[in-house]
Amino acid sequence: MIIAHLLFAHLLADYPLQTNWLVVRKGQAWYGLALHGAMVFLMMILVLPGDLSVLLVPMLILTFVHMFQDWVKVYSGPRIKIHPFIPYILDQVLHYTAIIIFQMVVASQLEQLGLAPSPAEIWVMALGAVVIIVTRFYDVTWWANWLDMILYMNRWAVWGFAERLAMVALSVVGLFYAAPLCVLPRLLYAQSQGMAITKQRRGSLEMGIGVVLSVGCGLVLRVLLLS
Repeated sequence: MIIAHLLFAHLLADYPLQTNWLVVRKGQAWYGLALHGAMVFLMMILVLPGDLSVLLVPMLILTFVHMFQDWVKVYSGPRIKIHPFIPYILDQVLHYTAIIIFQMVVASQLEQLGLAPSPAEIWVMALGAVVIIVTRFYDVTWWANWLDMILYMNRWAVWGFAERLAMVALSVVGLFYAAPLCVLPRLLYAQSQGMAITKQRRGSLEMGIGVVLSVGCGLVLRVLLLS
């Protein structure tokens, strides 16, 4: 099972390493897509360095599939009059689908050669993926698709990171029922500053989705830890 490795590599390349400059270049010139593809490929090599004898060619194929999917989004997104969230989420779903297909193709070869990762390695990779999901992925998904949320997400970025990571940690150790309490400091601080979250556009929705996402990711990590 190397899905956790591939998800971690994909999320690293698509979020922390994909700057605003690169996002713009992807839509303007071929070298933007090529640079992003190189990052995707390099991240896969870094998280799976011992399995290149089996995975090198499939990883190259997965990289070109990723680049093609991005090109389709970049080319068709502005030309179709739909909410930007639809091509955004469709692009991500296609990336994850390609990763699952990749896993199905190479899993038996890795097992036969004794190259299957250990449960501890899988958990570490899953942890890395979850950290990106509840931080950079979560924020980018909001401000890339709802422009009116940019100022709000930037204002509460550090608070959001802290509370979502704390909720993940509580869920991993089995205290998921207490995880929603992690949002109380932000709620109280915002209230004291005259910026009540409930009165900010989509504020309560952002916080609520953050709770569900963080607890869900934490429970997945807990299952992997106990398996």
